[in-house]
This record gives sequence, C-alpha cells and structure tokens, in this order.
Amino acid sequence: MVSTFPRQQPQLTPMKRLSGIKLLSSSLLLAVGASVAFSTSASAIETVTLVFNESRVSVPFSDFQNFVKTGETQRTNLQEFFAKIPNTSQATRTVLTREIAITRPFSERNFNNPIADFVLLQLNNVLTSSTVPDNLEPLRTALVASHKDDQRISMLEVIGNYPVNEVVVQLPRVERAYNRVSAFIERVQPALETAKLFLQDLVCDCPTASTKSDTKSEVGKPNQVAKDSSASSVKAVKCK
Repeated sequence: MVSTFPRQQPQLTPMKRLSGIKLLSSSLLLAVGASVAFSTSASAIETVTLVFNESRVSVPFSDFQNFVKTGETQRTNLQEFFAKIPNTSQATRTVLTREIAITRPFSERNFNNPIADFVLLQLNNVLTSSTVPDNLEPLRTALVASHKDDQRISMLEVIGNYPVNEVVVQLPRVERAYNRVSAFIERVQPALETAKLFLQDLVCDCPTASTKSDTKSEVGKPNQVAKDSSASSVKAVKCK
C-alpha cells in the first residue's frame, strides 16, 4: 500500500513578500498618478477675477456667466463691484456676448497660424490665466473649442472654454479688444478669400473648351496653315 502525504505549499521568503508589496504599491501609485494627470488636463474654468483699475473681485464662473446673460446676481461682492461702474457694467455685458464669425483662413491648423496670432494677442490683453499670463496656448485651446460648433466666438464663450481654473478679465480693455478683432477679421477675410481664388486660377491655368477646339481644327488642317502662312508672306513682299 502506497502512502500519500499532503503536498506542502511553497513558503514565500521575506524577501519575496517585500518585492510583492513594492510591486503592488508601485501599481497603485501609477494608477493614482494617471488619475490626477487626467483630472488636471481636463480641468475647466472655475473662477473669474474681474479687474477694473484698482478694484478687483473674484467669483465663480457660473455666477459671472449668469450675470452677463441676465444682469442679475445674488453675490453681494459682484453687486458692489459693478455698482461702482454702472455704465461699464452694461457695455461689458453687451460686448462679452456679442459674436464674431471666423472663417477658415483664421482657423487653419487650430488657430496656429500668423493671422490667428493677431486675434490671440488682442484677446490676451483682456483674458489671461492667473498662473501663466504670457502663455497663449490655453487661450488658443479655448478659441478652438468655442469656434468648432458654429464657426463663431464670443468672449464669454472663450472664457467658459478656458482649460485653467482661473481667468483674469481686464474690463477696461474688453470693448477695445473686441472692436479690434472684429474690424481686423471683417477687413482681412474678404482679401484672403479673393487672394485664395486668384491663386487657384493662377495655379490651374487649364485650357478652355474653345482653345482645345481651335487646336484640334488647326491640327487637322496642316496644309491650310501652310497656305495661310505663304499668303501672308506674299502680302508682306507686295507691301514693300
């Protein structure tokens, strides 16, 4: 009779246990890091800081957006801020919601072109990130997001699409920046469209149907061409 003994499970040494714990900890850290990175990249505007000369107020974007659209707010600090500048309040609300149509030459390569840079620089005088005020990339991202649905933008929409937590709005510059951007686009867009059509015609200098027909008829009558040339030569001799 063969006796059987229960098979013993291999025992993990302290070193192997420690390696397993380190591996698990590293995996958890990587997962947490990826989650944090994703949430940071997907961050959106939360706070708007309004600046008018020496006055400054910070409010949640949702409250600011509601005030711009309706003229009403429950926030005392926002009421007090705009109570000091009643005329600027109405003008600012109007300009921030006014839309500008932007066609393809400006939006090519996601607004990463010399013509679009002028628009970005003008808007950057009004809308800046509180952390990287000289960086145009967050503004470019906001411009692309605002433009993609209907090929139009408004400053309020651009603020709402800013990929940062806080945006600083220089109120005294809002109307001037809007007027410059609007006038520039209205003047340059027709010129760009005309130049584009001109270049297309210049590059594609294709023969017309009548030209092809005339060419075929001349090719089919070589003797007639020779006769006409001879006749012209004779006439020239007689004129002398």
